[in-house]
Amino acid sequence: MVTKEYFDELTESMAKQSVEALVEGFNKQVGSRAWTSIRGLHDSVLIDTLIAKGVDVSAVYDGVEISFSRKIALNADKTKVVLA
Repeated sequence: MVTKEYFDELTESMAKQSVEALVEGFNKQVGSRAWTSIRGLHDSVLIDTLIAKGVDVSAVYDGVEISFSRKIALNADKTKVVLA
């Protein structure tokens, strides 16, 4: 079971990561078919953290679903994820 404490720790940990590190973390999930509530939480916090850092994630997130079908990269000014 996921606890609020775990959620808070994960959120704080990701907030400290660079945008590049978050993109690398996203790319590690590409192609994985495994699913757990922890992975779902991780993915949600990762996307929310990128958004909070001012990154446009519309290439992989439509506000409801996250697509892990392809790896991503950052555009030149690091404000938008693009499909790699």
